[in-house]
Amino acid sequence: MTTKHATLRKRPATKRNQLPVRPSAKAVATRAALIELAAEMFATNGYLQTSIRDIAREASLTTGAIYGHFRNKAELLAEAISSRTETDLESIPATSDRQPQHVDVLKRAAFQFAERRQLRSLILQGAAAAITDSETQDRLRDEQLEHLQDWVDRYETNQEQLGIDPSVDIRDAVLFTWAAEVGLGVLEALGIEPRSKKSWADMAARFGRSLTLPPLD
Repeated sequence: MTTKHATLRKRPATKRNQLPVRPSAKAVATRAALIELAAEMFATNGYLQTSIRDIAREASLTTGAIYGHFRNKAELLAEAISSRTETDLESIPATSDRQPQHVDVLKRAAFQFAERRQLRSLILQGAAAAITDSETQDRLRDEQLEHLQDWVDRYETNQEQLGIDPSVDIRDAVLFTWAAEVGLGVLEALGIEPRSKKSWADMAARFGRSLTLPPLD
């Protein structure tokens, strides 16, 4: 990451009075099924080892049909990661009134870390490919920034309500928690895991509570 803060790229503006083309229900279902299939194949067989042809064969489609939904394999991986992030992480609700909402969400997310093993595997494989493939790097960078910026915006909007100290750099706090999630994927690949779900969740809750404290100096 460069010294400058990464920012999301603006999407190209559409022409005035030009209505967006709505995909059919079948096209939406096919796209979702391909994302799910690709996620499974990338996680099981490896991103670099899995080709668009392999996915097409497994889906009983032509490669042209897949390219009709996705520009390239990097976009398919990014969509798989984004979909997993939404379903496995962003859907976790807060359920406790005894502690700040962000502490409860961080604790619950950490307790469920084992359920996101595939998500971490996909990110790890994508990051490895991004080292030498600029196309993969650009697409995954945009995907990650989109989610990270959304989390930053939510925290900043509710910072006072959550009781987070005004001196806390929300962007770095979000990056810190995400680094712990992604870093766990690296350790899992080496056969190293937390001792228990309870202790891992406790560490996340301790970090969440620390955001409400004033700086040490």
